[in-house]
Amino acid sequence: MLFAGIDIAKYDHVIGAIDERGHSLSKPMTFKNSTSGFEKCAAYLDGLADDGAEIMVGMEATGHYWLACFCFLTERGFSVVVINPMRTDAMRRFKNLGKVKTDAIDCVVIADTLRCGDFEPSKLADEKMMSLRQMTRLQQAITEDIADLKRQIIVALDQVFPEYARLFSDTFGETSKAFLKRCPTPEECMGIDIRTLTNLLDKASHGKLGREKADELKAAAKGSCGITLASDTFSFQIKLLAKQIEFIEDQLAEVDEKVKGLLDEIEPLILTIPGISYKLGAPIVAEIGDVKRFSNAPAIVKYAGINPSKNQSGTFEGEVNHITKQGSPYLRRALYLAAMAQLKCKTPLYDYYVKKRGEGKAHREALIAVARKLIHVIYAVLSKQEPYDPTYTHPTASTTL
Repeated sequence: MLFAGIDIAKYDHVIGAIDERGHSLSKPMTFKNSTSGFEKCAAYLDGLADDGAEIMVGMEATGHYWLACFCFLTERGFSVVVINPMRTDAMRRFKNLGKVKTDAIDCVVIADTLRCGDFEPSKLADEKMMSLRQMTRLQQAITEDIADLKRQIIVALDQVFPEYARLFSDTFGETSKAFLKRCPTPEECMGIDIRTLTNLLDKASHGKLGREKADELKAAAKGSCGITLASDTFSFQIKLLAKQIEFIEDQLAEVDEKVKGLLDEIEPLILTIPGISYKLGAPIVAEIGDVKRFSNAPAIVKYAGINPSKNQSGTFEGEVNHITKQGSPYLRRALYLAAMAQLKCKTPLYDYYVKKRGEGKAHREALIAVARKLIHVIYAVLSKQEPYDPTYTHPTASTTL
């Protein structure tokens, strides 16, 4: 067997190859991240052996830049695997390369990692699963953008209208947003006619708020201690940000619908698990992908990076071992939120949380233990293709922190 390593970059990749003894077969070659570049790479591989089955190709999971090359080579019939950069870093330390790092050296290190068998088989998700993954990650990015815009509005309001936070139960509810788009500063609130303000509030709240709330807003504006310096600029900023939030929330609603449709088509069974909605079930399914690629639930725990780290040397063993966080951050986030939902919904796993707290675990430790337990439930549902069974427990579920 021959081993080829590809050092991935945005514009130019580098490929090198070694034999079973680790001896270089050919001088590393640079090729472009383009169709013609991939053709050049395939020709390089064809020149190594008469049979492509004798060659194993490896590349690091460097952002998203590896994907096009991976697809091209697999379609050409080559055996290609994607390696976690932590594996190649370990190989670099083993070979005592220190801070010596070049593309030519890196591709050989990747090939050597393959030669030592320090990798797991790679498989691309099918089209629908990839679509779900793209949509859920877009969903998270848009949600974070909205949260950032809201923080900017709050910062501005704290300066020009600090009393505003107490005037509405939800600063970003429909009625409050309508107000912010019209008269967000005390000066503008005082300048608007009481009848006009009343009608604005009545329409936005569907009749729930009216003259009484208008009087309250007027009184708060009159007694506000907010700054008046650059008031027009703050007003412009708040109005613009409020409109942006409204626009992006409409976009998010479109993404939510697409996510729901994809999850219903791909894996609706996850919704039978208490506390897991479309918002959490979709990213969990998307990031796990084909559950058959995991031999058991602990493998998913490791993939999510919520397995406990180990700190032991000789007779010393650390008392506090944090989770490794060496896995999918998207899956880890979704599982953490899903564990919190178990507590809010008082599902059967809530009792498990109480048990862990009774054993002296801190809130976060107990919550991570719930997340790990939840993975065993998720694995059972997805692998067996059966709805959630509240009586299911996994006898080997590890929960030690």
